[in-house]
Amino acid sequence: MSSVALTEDGRLKEYYVEYKDTNRLTGNIYKGRVVNVLQGLQSAFVDIGLERNGFLAASEALDHKSVLSGSGKMPDRLNVKEGDYLLVQVTKEETGMKGARLSANISIPGRYVVYLPMLDFIGVSNKITDESERRKLTELLEKVKPKDGGFIARTICVEAKKQDILDEAKQLKKMYVDMRAASSSLGSGVGLVHSEGGLIVRTVRDMISSSVESVVCNDKPTFDALKDVLSKINPRFKDRVKYFESDYDMSDVYGVLKEVDKLLEHKVALEGGGTLVIDHTEALTAIDVNTGRFIGDDDSHENTVFRTNVEAAGEIARQLRLRNIGGIVIIDFIDMKEQEHRDAVVEALRKEMLFDRTKTRVLGMSELGLVEVTRKKTGQEIGDMLLTNCPYCNGSAHTHSGDYLAKKLKARLMRLFAEGSYTGASVTLNPAILERIGSRGFFTRILSENWSDKRIYLVPDEKLPPAEFRIMAHKSDIISVPVTARLLY
Repeated sequence: MSSVALTEDGRLKEYYVEYKDTNRLTGNIYKGRVVNVLQGLQSAFVDIGLERNGFLAASEALDHKSVLSGSGKMPDRLNVKEGDYLLVQVTKEETGMKGARLSANISIPGRYVVYLPMLDFIGVSNKITDESERRKLTELLEKVKPKDGGFIARTICVEAKKQDILDEAKQLKKMYVDMRAASSSLGSGVGLVHSEGGLIVRTVRDMISSSVESVVCNDKPTFDALKDVLSKINPRFKDRVKYFESDYDMSDVYGVLKEVDKLLEHKVALEGGGTLVIDHTEALTAIDVNTGRFIGDDDSHENTVFRTNVEAAGEIARQLRLRNIGGIVIIDFIDMKEQEHRDAVVEALRKEMLFDRTKTRVLGMSELGLVEVTRKKTGQEIGDMLLTNCPYCNGSAHTHSGDYLAKKLKARLMRLFAEGSYTGASVTLNPAILERIGSRGFFTRILSENWSDKRIYLVPDEKLPPAEFRIMAHKSDIISVPVTARLLY
């Protein structure tokens, strides 16, 4: 399991997870060959070198770079024929027997801007509403815009340095030149010319900026890949990538695991004493705001409620990002009598949501104090990734997944062996979790590289809940364990 955490002053700001066996295609760019045109459906099937051909619709294939500057409408007919070669980008993963959804409208995302090599266009994120700021960004990007290409300024540009924006724009243009060269090198063949990379590379690429002090990585191949990618897109930042080499688990050292544990709970404590309660249904996510022990420093109930709601607005925006909650979100703020306060809370929420890289929309507050938020669904929610249905309650609640429990167990063992001269340990845990950990090879590499002289036994105990485990350290070469224990190799 790969994970990326962004911390600021020791507080978790963003967190992403991806299983290593995930073969993600979205964002990848391929040289493809049209194998079948369906004029009746205004679509085509394109061979991109995968097991199944990709699907290209007319709305995703511009006839010419200037098509949008004319009528402003997308084309309704495909201007391709069988045997044509073209660059296409995956916009939707393969599902079942269906191939990937493709687009000929290539877009290359960076942290600050999105490069559109096929469109003569300059755009600014709709979340940037200040006209003066929009004009400045448009003028800035005009300086580096190629004749036939264009850029879209992302929301983060508001707090970015001009030089960082310009440098990234130049690097994205160079990346496209490299893609064209890779496409030509394939000759009459088809295949991948640009990969979005794994979770870590993609996320660091989007996060890196002059405000990031360091990027710490504990995997040598990934560390080398990050250095290579940053040397191409942001050479000034490649030296900020540091290799974490320690007897301790990196997530444990930086306190990330404790923060992630909080994301798996449905109740969130606010610093001022209030609370959020987050519940999921099939149709939507409901968030309830409570004052809790927040009593304020004056006798005004209205002011106390207002301050709690403002604080809650900021935390709700943070929780939506961290948990990757998508779809419809209904927020039940504490009732306020003054319209000025109601408007201020909604505005505070909108302001905090501006820096969410995922498309969001915040509607006004109803008479009942309810605010509706829509957030585009992108991937799985963090709870779906790290929690699994509990076999002891028929799926009505959750417990930690075997993968996540293994991560916590490894962190505990690393700390144990780093702080004491132990020769081994026996770990007691639920049989179902023991079987999963023992068969998935979670500790293979660290056992061979760091613990070759340690003996670790896994001891099953049906009475132990799946989310718990017990560790007993041993200093003697003679270890007494039950006959049901399994030696971890």
